[in-house]
Amino acid sequence: MEDRLVTLATDHYTNAEILKARLEGAGIECYLKHVNLIQGAASEGVQIQIRESDVEKALRLMAEWKAVQQEAEKKDIKSIRRILVPVDFSEYSRNACHYALNLANKLTADIKILHVYYAPIVDLVPITDAYSIQVDMDINLREMESNARKNLVDFVNDFRKTAQEKGFDHIKIGYSLREGIVEDEITQVAKDYKPGIIVLGTKGKGEKQSDIIGSVVYRVLDKTRLPVLAIPENSIYDPEKEVKNIVYATDFDDSDYKAIRRLLAIVSAFNVKIHCIHLSKDSRKTWDEVKMKSLKDYFQKVSKDVQVECKLLEGEDTLKEVEKFVEVNKIDLFALSNKKRGLLARLFNPGLTKKLIYHSTIPLLIFRV
Repeated sequence: MEDRLVTLATDHYTNAEILKARLEGAGIECYLKHVNLIQGAASEGVQIQIRESDVEKALRLMAEWKAVQQEAEKKDIKSIRRILVPVDFSEYSRNACHYALNLANKLTADIKILHVYYAPIVDLVPITDAYSIQVDMDINLREMESNARKNLVDFVNDFRKTAQEKGFDHIKIGYSLREGIVEDEITQVAKDYKPGIIVLGTKGKGEKQSDIIGSVVYRVLDKTRLPVLAIPENSIYDPEKEVKNIVYATDFDDSDYKAIRRLLAIVSAFNVKIHCIHLSKDSRKTWDEVKMKSLKDYFQKVSKDVQVECKLLEGEDTLKEVEKFVEVNKIDLFALSNKKRGLLARLFNPGLTKKLIYHSTIPLLIFRV
């Protein structure tokens, strides 16, 4: 008896290719029907066909995969309950604290203020002078720690007073003092404290203006997979202004799906509109439209309450096109995912990165995936 082909599912081309690859990996032969990349509408109805004898096995596998995905999505979109804010007592740090306070109020989260101070260590000490130098070092180290602790306590007390004045005295604000390399200690505290997000200013006390590669923000991203909300030095917190428009920049990478779930978890308490953008080249526009439609469907699948608008930006000058979009749409927050040599390094040239980090008034939310 002939083992005829039957249609297992109909989906967008991108999703159809993904399902085909997974089924073939499980030993099920697949075929795609009605594939038409020239006409975008036709590619929305791609049929995944398999042999009738494989239907039962395929349906069982698809049910298992869906259950695993739903469990992962449920886990990733859980509410943020803790926020970590590294500070160096600069105005940038104070400004970052204001953003963290508003976020904590919206999400009903706790805040931990972290200060890391560095104590230099003398490696080579002449034997004859070892004792006297050791005594001096002990005194100096104790003095450095004492000063750092006093500054931190004063900073936290002022911050708690600000929270109280704003009517946010229900927010629990703790603090931690650590000695060592800044990014290493931030990472270690994050492992112990388990925050849902790290909020920090992008220019610290005495830090020279440079690109993100050399900043604490990027070094922290290199060591942790937690979302980082970077507050540029010119981004002044306005208590009267609510976050309403958010850009999510996509390079159509698999990391988008996890980043989207994390983004929705963070903005769940805000009434926002998300603008999903991608810079498209003319020769790839039809293909990019198919992928963008698939991404929009995923946004709505994960959270139906959030308004999402997707747009392909065209042009050779990335900086100019993004600047124009941000200005026209009154964007309040710029979000993107970042891998090593990923979107941050490839999609955005150093000029745009520097503008977003050091010159823009728009906070940057980066997902390390």
